Amino acid sequence: MKKIKHTQGLLVALGLVVSMAQAAEMRTWMSRKGGTMEAELGGISGDQVTLITKDTKEIKLKIEDLSLADRQHLVEFGGAEPSIITSGEPGSPEKEARIDAATIKKLTTKLNLGDNSLLKFELVESAHFLVASAGKVRGHDTAETAERIWHGMAFQHMNFRKDWGDKRMLILLVDDRAVYKALGDWYATYLTKEGQAEAAQRSKNVWDKAGSNQLGVPAETMEKYKLHPTAILFNITEAASYSKPLSPFPTHSIAGTVLAKQMSGVNSFGAEGYFAIVTGHAYFKEISLAKKTETHLLDVSGSQNDDISSKQGFKDGTSWAKTLRPLVRKGKVKVELEPMLKWTGTDLNPERLVLIYSFAYYMESDAKRLCAFAKMVRRIESSNQIPPAIEIAKIFGFASIAEFEADWKKFIVEGDFK
Repeated sequence: MKKIKHTQGLLVALGLVVSMAQAAEMRTWMSRKGGTMEAELGGISGDQVTLITKDTKEIKLKIEDLSLADRQHLVEFGGAEPSIITSGEPGSPEKEARIDAATIKKLTTKLNLGDNSLLKFELVESAHFLVASAGKVRGHDTAETAERIWHGMAFQHMNFRKDWGDKRMLILLVDDRAVYKALGDWYATYLTKEGQAEAAQRSKNVWDKAGSNQLGVPAETMEKYKLHPTAILFNITEAASYSKPLSPFPTHSIAGTVLAKQMSGVNSFGAEGYFAIVTGHAYFKEISLAKKTETHLLDVSGSQNDDISSKQGFKDGTSWAKTLRPLVRKGKVKVELEPMLKWTGTDLNPERLVLIYSFAYYMESDAKRLCAFAKMVRRIESSNQIPPAIEIAKIFGFASIAEFEADWKKFIVEGDFK
């Protein structure tokens, strides 16, 4: 069954001092397989890095065994050659990570939302997520999916671990119809009390139709459980879709939400392109990790938020590249960056949605491009806006939009797009 997601000049000397200080700071280093170590940079020699632990013990590691984010740190603050980032393949850190099952624990306490006795949820806690469930579905596999996606982000993005901090993200799994209805009523009331009447109506309109949604977490719940302000809700009609790690739809929704959190703070005037980047990334992770897609997008528009439509890619969720490639080759689908950055859910058709997917695939397809993608995400973090098309082209090493588009098109038609 298809799943539906609801979308909505300082002196150089001073700079050198800062860089040296950052290079020597105690930080968390991570391997491709998820192992971590608190240490400061001791030095770089050839293909090895020396790390110094808190107890002054020296550890020598191969640079290639470190995460991409760590290698970015070595280049920017340790004086390493940029080639340590762009050489080799990025691999699939989400799949390669070793997740210790013992770190995913069922809690004896329950999460209570409101006064309704139905809204009591079983809890599973992992390192970075709190999974609350109601019904027959178990939270362990979804927690592992979330942790693997978290690991992939920490592997690729230098600021991710620090920005995430010590809080967890709440994930709600509901496959009990009575509980799901009660939760919808509670959330609409909560939004209304918070002065968000329009959001409350929008939530009511899509509640039964959306397979997943993002919810705001009440302040008291955030404080009690040390949670981030955004939760992911899954409206489960088929528990089998949540019975193993990295299933398509959960992977899509969690990947999109986690990237969106990392790019949070985007101002409305600088949000053009936000939809394409987040949506494309979510589909890319879903397809690359689960090998197919089960996700439709739910678009809500109209003055009363009651014009609801479902948007999807090509019907065969395993052959998007095979279908798009000849359309691009024959010129029936134009590979154009600026128009695509303007698209929202309302503008989508199958060809456009799959082109957005190809955009994300292109940006994350090899180590060099992935490094540029991470640089773009960091720029969005710091500027609170999506770079214009020409700046995106420059981040990826091109002097013009046309050059970027030509390389993207070549990737679709002749490259590893699949």
